Amino acid sequence: MSTTYQVSGMKCDGCAKTVQEKLSAVKGVESAQVDLAKNQVTIEGKPWKLSLKRALKGTKYQLGGEV
Repeated sequence: MSTTYQVSGMKCDGCAKTVQEKLSAVKGVESAQVDLAKNQVTIEGKPWKLSLKRALKGTKYQLGGEV
């Protein structure tokens, strides 16, 4: 299952890498692919959205709604 979310706060490749690493570590995520130009991330797998949001807590990035 694939779901795409908006992500705010990303400005550079380093930001995208951080978001990808944090979301990839969430239980249920098979992969996380960040599209910096669109400020989106596509998640493969079946994680809880709340778990994805918690993974970015304390960072300058926020997971938004589904695209």
